[in-house]
Amino acid sequence: MNFSKGDRVTVTNPNPGNARFRGRTGTVTDDGSKSGLMAVKGIDGRLAEAVKGTPGFYPEELSPAR
Repeated sequence: MNFSKGDRVTVTNPNPGNARFRGRTGTVTDDGSKSGLMAVKGIDGRLAEAVKGTPGFYPEELSPAR
């Protein structure tokens, strides 16, 4: 499934390195056209995202938010 910038998504099947984000919902800020990873804002704390950056996920790790 492809997502566009601004879509609300839920992390449903993360890789082991991102397992702590399972079940969290955020907003796509990068469609992944360059790297394949889609940046999802709002699933980590504001400070953590400012310092570490926005977490990235492959489309198969995400589903549309309900």
